[in-house]
Amino acid sequence: MKKTLFLAVAAAMAMVSCTTTVKTASTTDMPADILSATVADLDVAQNRITYTTTPSKEVQRAGLGNVKRAAIMEALQKSDANADILVEPEFVISMKNCFFYKKVTSITVTGRPAKYKNYHSLNDSVWCNPAFRVTYVNKVKK
Repeated sequence: MKKTLFLAVAAAMAMVSCTTTVKTASTTDMPADILSATVADLDVAQNRITYTTTPSKEVQRAGLGNVKRAAIMEALQKSDANADILVEPEFVISMKNCFFYKKVTSITVTGRPAKYKNYHSLNDSVWCNPAFRVTYVNKVKK
């Protein structure tokens, strides 16, 4: 009798404690004439940079992608290149197996630092030039 009463109370509490949250979002169509795109050229360095770091626990909690992004950010900040992005990044990741997860012990990132230059509107781009579009041939087969 006591077991049945205990199980009934536990089941009732489990059902009562469940909550459902419903969130909705709406989107609005934007007229194309309001949108404008800005493009930039890249000034890519000839020499590659290499940086090795040990990520903190906070960085690792967000996943391997976050570890890679943090390594790129640190490499750009510590290098003398004064760059905005790292082109062609390559990663060498050392991991250690812990009970139910893998811990990143070190990560080495190598790539070419690049800086944005010559910002301009997409309408000024060569792709919008009708003379260029006539001569362009798409070589990708569908």
